[in-house]
Amino acid sequence: MNRRVLLRSLGALFLTPAAATELLAGQAPANPRKIEDDVRQAEKDRFAAMVKADVGALDKLLASDLTYTHGDARVLDKAGFIADFKSGAFKYASIEPNEMNVRVFGDVAVVTGGAAMHVIQNGTDAQIKIRYTDVHVRRNGSWQMVAWEATRMP
Repeated sequence: MNRRVLLRSLGALFLTPAAATELLAGQAPANPRKIEDDVRQAEKDRFAAMVKADVGALDKLLASDLTYTHGDARVLDKAGFIADFKSGAFKYASIEPNEMNVRVFGDVAVVTGGAAMHVIQNGTDAQIKIRYTDVHVRRNGSWQMVAWEATRMP
């Protein structure tokens, strides 16, 4: 075994699985800051799509196996979540995220944060603040949300 292969193999022991695979394949590991920024952008794009009720964008940003738990404990799959936008039963007039923290574990990212939301549910207007945790998975080079859990703040 030549020295270069040995160093790559040893270095791979201390990296995330995705970075180790890239290193062993002779590729430079991805920039962790860029990956976090990509996840953060996917999150911002999703919030913007929700405000615009852009079901095409949501379809791309949400995984087919999505579990979406609203702050009022309603649990929806992807089809149910998108159906609310199509029917107009649930509208987001605005979403202002704050304190967004992204942690990446290979092809999985956990996002925690807060948001102020102006929502209209079945004609009832409400201003709410939430804390949330969601999970994104990188599939085919894109980040998709697979789980969301929100808690309304008093």
